[in-house]
Amino acid sequence: MKKIWKIHKIVLPQHSDHAGFMWHGTYFNWLEEGRINALSKAGINYDELTKIGFELPLIDTSIKYLSPLFLGDNITIETIFNITRSPKIKIYSKFMNKSKKVLTIAEVNLVLINKKSFTIIRKRPDFISKAFLKLNG
Repeated sequence: MKKIWKIHKIVLPQHSDHAGFMWHGTYFNWLEEGRINALSKAGINYDELTKIGFELPLIDTSIKYLSPLFLGDNITIETIFNITRSPKIKIYSKFMNKSKKVLTIAEVNLVLINKKSFTIIRKRPDFISKAFLKLNG
């Protein structure tokens, strides 16, 4: 069974538009926050990762809005990593309300790259492979 990484958020005024709906850009911010939080808990500080020459850029994503999020909503974002030998790192997330109703589902795909050459890393360093094993659960 895959490990589920969770963060909890509240839709605040800066996250919403004038009608009280959560702004679409906030979804991307929260997806990234969930990934960075999980990486940290698995032993990879993203800031340190970039300082030693690596990056995890987004290569594609999809978000399916099932029901809107509103100002004041308490949201749990559950994230599952699917990391295999492939260079592509697949991450699935769902946004749920207090009643555990799924409001949004998302898939984000990343690759590990060398920042200087902007090339995909196919053989990951051991410390990254070990952290990725933790992320998978």
